[in-house]
Order: sequence, then C-alpha cells, then structure tokens
Amino acid sequence: MSEILNARENRGKHIESLMKEFEYMTIAVLKLNVVGEDKNPEFMKFICLLFDRLIKQEFGKKIVESKRQFSLDGDYIYYVINEEGTVVKERTIEIEDNNYLGRLIDIDIYHKKSISRQDMSCEMRKCIICDNYAHVCSRNKTHSREDVSNKVSELIEEHLTEIILSEVMKSIYEELDLFPKFGLVSHRDSGCHTDMDYEMFVRSTFTLKPFIKKFILFGIQGKTDSSELIKIGQEAEQAMFKVTNGVNTQKGLIFVLGIFLPSLCKAIISNQGPEFVKEEIIKTSNEVIGDYFERIEEKDDLTHGDKVYLEHSLKGIRGEALLGFPLIFDIDDYDHIAEFFRPQEYLIELMSKLDDTTIVHRKGIETLQRVKREMTQLIMGGGYMKNTRRYKELSDIYKNDGISPGGSSDLLALKLVYEHLKFLICTTCIQ
Repeated sequence: MSEILNARENRGKHIESLMKEFEYMTIAVLKLNVVGEDKNPEFMKFICLLFDRLIKQEFGKKIVESKRQFSLDGDYIYYVINEEGTVVKERTIEIEDNNYLGRLIDIDIYHKKSISRQDMSCEMRKCIICDNYAHVCSRNKTHSREDVSNKVSELIEEHLTEIILSEVMKSIYEELDLFPKFGLVSHRDSGCHTDMDYEMFVRSTFTLKPFIKKFILFGIQGKTDSSELIKIGQEAEQAMFKVTNGVNTQKGLIFVLGIFLPSLCKAIISNQGPEFVKEEIIKTSNEVIGDYFERIEEKDDLTHGDKVYLEHSLKGIRGEALLGFPLIFDIDDYDHIAEFFRPQEYLIELMSKLDDTTIVHRKGIETLQRVKREMTQLIMGGGYMKNTRRYKELSDIYKNDGISPGGSSDLLALKLVYEHLKFLICTTCIQ
C-alpha cells in the first residue's frame, strides 16, 4: 500500500512540474478508475487506448505533448493542450459522459490548479451500480469490492462488444460498397455474377450480425472450445443460405471472421499486441481445420476449393488462416493517403499476393497468375491513386471475363476490420 501511495505522490509532483513548465497551457491526465489494490488490471488497459484516441481526435494539433507514464497507482497518459482549462474540462466531461466505458476512467484537468466538475457547475459522476453519486458510495463503502468488480466486467463485455461489432459491420459494408471492384458485387452492379446482387448481400450481412457478435464474445470471454466456434460458424452458414435461397454470398467471410475476431478480442482484453493475434489465429485455425487437407480424398462430395487443392495444392483461405493471415498484418497500411481511397489500395495489394482459389475455380491457374502480375504492375506504377484509369479498365475487363477475386474480397473486409480496431491492441502507440 505504501508503494501505491508513493506512486500517487509522484504523479502529483509530475503534474506540478508540468504546470510549471507549460504555465500557459492545460494539462490533462487520463487514467483508469480502478477499485482494489491492482491499479493496472490487464483486461482494462484497452480502455485507456480507446480514450487516448478520443482525446486526440477531440483536440488534434492543440496537443503539443503527450506521453504514457507507468505507475503502481495506475498507468496514466498526460497531455499538454494549447487550450483554456475550462474549455478542456468541458470537452473531456463530454467524452466521459458520452461513452459508457467513460465511467471506468478519469480525465483530470489542470490549469494553474485542478479544475473539477464542481468548478464547472456540472453534476457529479454517478455510481456504476446505483443512482447515487460515486463519491458518496465510495466514501460509505456502499457496495462490496466483488459487486463493483462484477459490474465493471459486465460493462466492459457489453460495451466492448458493441464497439467491435459496430466496426466489423462498418467494414463489411465498406468492402461491399467499394466500386469499381473488378468482377465482384458492389452497390453499382453485380460484377460478373448472375446469381447474386447487392440487395442479397445486404440481407445476408444483416442476417450474420448476431453470429458475428457471438464470435466477438467468444474472444472477450476467453473461450477456447473450438467445437463451439465451429458450431457458431455452421449456424451462420445455415442462416445465410436460408436468406439467400441457397446462394453462397459470404461463406468465406464467415470463416475468416470466425477465426480472426476471437483472436483479436483475446488480444484486446489481455493487453497483447499483433504477434499474439497471429499466434492465436494459427492456434485456432489448426484446431478448426484439423486434418481437413489430409482427408480430402476420402470425401464423397468435393467442394470447388477441394478440387483446386487436389489439382494445384493451393489451400486458399484456409491456408492463409493456418499461416496467421499474414497479408492482413504485412501489407501497407496507407496511412499517408485519404481514408476513402485506402480500400482500393488494399484490394490491389491482396490480389497481387493471394493465391485466390475463387479465381482458379472460375477461370484457371493461368488467370490467377495473370491477375497477380497485373496487380503487381499497378502497385509498381504507384497504385490506385496514380493509375485510376488503368484500375477501372482492368475492373471492366475482369467483369467481362468472369474473373471474381472472392478470396481477396474476404481478406479486404478483414483488413478493414483490423485497421479500424488495431489501436486497441497497440500497447506501444502512446509515446
């Protein structure tokens, strides 16, 4: 306990030194609001990453310095902000109050002195369990530590699930809406497909939402039973086929999300980084796929992917999963270009590298090699941004030739999910 008190005192001294050094600026301090002796619980650390992002989005270039500090009294992030203290306090109160997980953090503001909610004539924060004020419940020890801990876990599970689910659905529609998109279905046309269209994909995507939520919860809850994961995937496929009248719109997407999302969520909740995600993907894939490829020849009813594997030894999206989906992590993130144009760049990269068995099934191995070669040429010429006309020409040609890079489209959706959520696992992003 004395170590925690010393750490708390050191934080106070640090804040005082910052106020002296940056006399005319405002100091904001973000830290977890934790009950108990462990002030740095691993399962809560992602919350600081979430609110760090919100604070940086709110104040942008007005933040002249920001750094993470490690402390036994709870790690904290300080921000030196070129803005009036009362303005910063008002806006950080909105950040705290407009997000359910905001009840699990404190954003303290200093401008020559501490600025409190009372200073702003703002209502004090409520208890996470009852309607009383938090400071009253804390002072009177109204709730047991166990009850508080259970409520914290409940809040995290519920609202982290919603945050992730929202980003996943956003990513799926972002991929679907992309145009031009070679022979793939988009909001403008059905590409080279005659058995499916945009409306069918929308119905299919909406139907998959509860199963995607189950994939997320599987990871957040730290489950490990791969048979349960397989069952969720099978139920998702059945629901998809029912709403599409037997048309396979997103079977590949169900598979990749079922492998990727639990791994990503486990990393978020355990404060791990990208290498952990890859390792979990490989582990889960091996459990789910098992000896599938060794037993293909025993099957009576071969899928298109099975036939491609037997003829060309290409494992398709399953093979990518067994490797940890390396393309998701290894291809460029294109942070230097406008977000609106990144999906096109990602798609080109994926098509240039992926052994897309959907293309092989429809048009043969030579066509796959041609696609990879033409996409590589686009990249070498500066990518989509510098080859827009050629990109559109190839898109029309592929559509007319019946070339549909379905595997690349599934990985594109996955890449977008990762790009939208990777800040929650990036333990080194706060410098």
